[in-house]
Amino acid sequence: MEMLRIIGIIIFVIGIFIFCFGKWFFVLRTFFGDRSMFYQLAWGIAIAAIGFLLLLISGTFQ
Repeated sequence: MEMLRIIGIIIFVIGIFIFCFGKWFFVLRTFFGDRSMFYQLAWGIAIAAIGFLLLLISGTFQ
């Protein structure tokens, strides 16, 4: 379960990073094809949600 917790934290942080800083970093803009800011926010929320679910499954919040 410890490995699942670490993976969940990493995925959650990546999602929050994309959500918060996606429009300012060139690498992220080229990865998403320079789409709208709402597209990047949606991807950030989706990735962060996956990380959060992994944290729930691993039992971090018990």
